[in-house]
Amino acid sequence: MFPVLFSIGPLTLHTYGVLLALGAALGLWLLTHLAKKQGLDPDRVMSLSLWLLISGLVGSRLLFVLLEPAQFKSAPWRVLAIWEGGLVFYGGVAAALVVGLILMRRWRLPVLTLLDCAAPALALGQALGRFGCFSAGCCYGRVWEGGWCAVTFSDPLTLAPRDLPLHPTQLYTAGALLIILGVLLLLWRHRRFAGQIFFAYGFLHGIARVIIETFRADWRGEPFLGFTPTGWFALGLAVVSAAALIYLQRKNAAKQGG
Repeated sequence: MFPVLFSIGPLTLHTYGVLLALGAALGLWLLTHLAKKQGLDPDRVMSLSLWLLISGLVGSRLLFVLLEPAQFKSAPWRVLAIWEGGLVFYGGVAAALVVGLILMRRWRLPVLTLLDCAAPALALGQALGRFGCFSAGCCYGRVWEGGWCAVTFSDPLTLAPRDLPLHPTQLYTAGALLIILGVLLLLWRHRRFAGQIFFAYGFLHGIARVIIETFRADWRGEPFLGFTPTGWFALGLAVVSAAALIYLQRKNAAKQGG
């Protein structure tokens, strides 16, 4: 595809970096928009969002480096080159959750309400980030000979295998995230309890990722018992989110009944 938008002398503008930044900006906008509707302090929410963004980028890059250390042995400085691709979503989620929970507790913000606001924003930012993956060629799919929507990467700078028909797993993920975004925004209108949106996101995203992972070839670490590390993370996210939804729903029903 188009890993590089343009180059001027030593300056190179990578498509992945541009779409990642655009996804972050739109995600922050949606988060603050939803938080304002909940009557939360927009300045405090923006401060929290920036901390979440930074910790998420650091966590996602750190997990990628831990899973793929061989890529950085000859050029350790490339650990910082996130604009070239190479982020593991679940590492970012873990880091952002830890930092976010600490700050929300310190600033006395409603945790589950803020997580509900963050879920649609996260889905939107991720979707644009996956289009960035498609442009860079990372997170590519398995070879798909004769596939009706197979894609072939030919740019010399792509991270995907060149001149082979591949499953467009980046687009599968982006499409799934946009559908999840629509479901979450629709569910928002009928939200019955705090945490419902966030854990619905976790369940839907986990299931979608487990399915899409079966078509992917650019793994983050070697498979174990039939699942890649990302597949295991996704499965765990779906199970935990489903359990949380059941618990919160029962708690809410008991509260209303009492």
